[in-house]
Amino acid sequence: MPRYFAYGSNLDLEDLARWAQRAGCGPPDLRFEARAWLPDHALRFHYRSPARGGGALDVTPRLGAAVSGALFVTGGFELLDRKEGVAEGRYERFRCRVIREDGALAQAVSYRVRAAHRRPHHVPPTEAYLATVRRGMRRWGLSEEGLERAARDSSAVSWPSQIFVYGTLMRGHCRAAVMEQAGPRGVLPATVRGRLVDLGAYPGLVPGEGLVHGELWRYDDVASLLAELDAIEDFEGYQRLPESLYVRTIVAVDVDGVPAAAWTYLWQGPAAPSVPAGRWTGA
Repeated sequence: MPRYFAYGSNLDLEDLARWAQRAGCGPPDLRFEARAWLPDHALRFHYRSPARGGGALDVTPRLGAAVSGALFVTGGFELLDRKEGVAEGRYERFRCRVIREDGALAQAVSYRVRAAHRRPHHVPPTEAYLATVRRGMRRWGLSEEGLERAARDSSAVSWPSQIFVYGTLMRGHCRAAVMEQAGPRGVLPATVRGRLVDLGAYPGLVPGEGLVHGELWRYDDVASLLAELDAIEDFEGYQRLPESLYVRTIVAVDVDGVPAAAWTYLWQGPAAPSVPAGRWTGA
């Protein structure tokens, strides 16, 4: 069955059900599957919704940014098309790859504002609209950071703005200069769930139940750095995964017991032996 990625007011299923009832439609056919991220996109308020009386959310491409949302299995898109004004040309469907909370990628459908309806400036949302989106985000345990940045018109900053590294990019290793030249705000020891494999001159992170030790590098913005790291890690983009050696994803990082979301790279090549204790010390 098809999957739908929700990031705005449709996260609040009660609000969506009330709209459907007013419109004389049946109840929404949405079954929650997982928390997820839409990579290399950012939330924007540059569309004025007549129904909401203020700005409504849109997603636009932005390298290094990610949109926090929920992945649903759906029986169809007729109700959502009507709610989003597809026939009137306000929003349009688009296919995308999203990152599930376990780091796996999934195909989904979402909605974006059509170019003709995008304003060239920030359109402030109403407090009622923000409350609806926050209520939906809290129900599914989603990060509200991107929403708050978008509401303040902080669209120029990519988020998450931190990167977890576990091999040659760590301090004291051969590629650390790439990370240092990007001007980090700080570097902290950190761990992620998974397994580290030995690829000879460098390691690779793969899904698993173990603990992998590395570093969390924090920046004001990561867009330029990720463009460089994508080339280093042979990541060709989310539409060219079979050609990529690594895939850029978002993982839950632990820093002294405090969770955080960060970009990292997963190995997707052939199987390899594990690195002892999940800690790489060099080739």
